[in-house]
Amino acid sequence: MKILITGTSGRLGGALKRCYESRHEILAPSHAELDLARPDGLETVLDDLEFDVLINCAGMVHPDACERDPLSAMQVNAESPAQLAGCCQHRGVRMIHISTDYVFDSVEASPLDEAALAQPINAYGRSKLAGEQAVMAASSKALVARVSWLFGGHLPSFPEQMIKTALSGHEVAAIADKWSVPTSVDDVAHWLEHLVTQCPKASGILHVCNSGQATWHEYAETTLSLAHELGVIPDLPMVQRQALDGFAGFIAKRARYTVMSNARLAGWMGQAPRTWQEALRESLARGA
Repeated sequence: MKILITGTSGRLGGALKRCYESRHEILAPSHAELDLARPDGLETVLDDLEFDVLINCAGMVHPDACERDPLSAMQVNAESPAQLAGCCQHRGVRMIHISTDYVFDSVEASPLDEAALAQPINAYGRSKLAGEQAVMAASSKALVARVSWLFGGHLPSFPEQMIKTALSGHEVAAIADKWSVPTSVDDVAHWLEHLVTQCPKASGILHVCNSGQATWHEYAETTLSLAHELGVIPDLPMVQRQALDGFAGFIAKRARYTVMSNARLAGWMGQAPRTWQEALRESLARGA
C-alpha cells in the first residue's frame, strides 16, 4: 500500500513512518515540499504524487503558539486539511486526519464518546474542531482520529521531561486537577494501520487513545515510579502538586477534563486498547 504521511518531522508522523516503512511504500514530503501554511499550493503538490491513503499528522500543535497567532492556526489546522480532504475525495482515496482532545471543554467526570459536545476554549481547539468539520464535509470517506497526551517516538515528551527533571535534582511538580489519557504513538500507529488495512468502512470521528485516565500529576508519578523500577533514575522523588488555575506557564486556557472513551476504537479493533500504564512501561523499558 502507498501511504502518504504529512508531518513526519513530528512525534506521531515520525512514528507512523518508522512503523510502516518495512511493510508499505511511504511517501513523506517535507514541510518545504508540502507546506500547510500555503493551502492554495497543496493540490498542485498532490497531483504529482500517487498514494492509496493520506494520513495528515501535520499542523500547529502548541496551544500557546496558536493563541498568539489564531489566523495561522486556522489556516494550518483547518483550511489546509480541507484542501487535502478535497483532493482525496476527488481521487477516490482515503484520508485519516489527526485531531485532538482539545476540542472538548468538559465539566463532566466521565469519559467522552464521539457524540459528546465539542466546545473548545482556546484557539488551538477551535482550529482543530474547524479542521474536523471541514475534512468531513470535503470527504465522505475521511476518518478523523482524535488523540491525546502522546508519548514515545523520536522527540522528548512529558515522561522524558519528568525523568530529566528528576535526574537534575530539581523539584518535580505537575498539575493535579487536569485529566486526559496518556497515549503511546506506537499504539496509535498499530491501530491506524489496522483501520487502514482491515477496516475500509471506518470513517467519521474516532477516539484513538489508550485505556484509563490520569492527571498530569498521576502521569508524572507513574513515569518516575516505572523509571525507578527500571533503573533509569536512582532515587524516587516526590512529585509536588500544582493547580491548573493560575498556572503561570500557560498562555492559552486548558480544559480541565478531556478524557476520551475508546469504546468505538475497541469495536473496530476487536479488543480493548491496553492501558496507558502498560504502554508507558514498554516505552520506558525500550529506552532504558
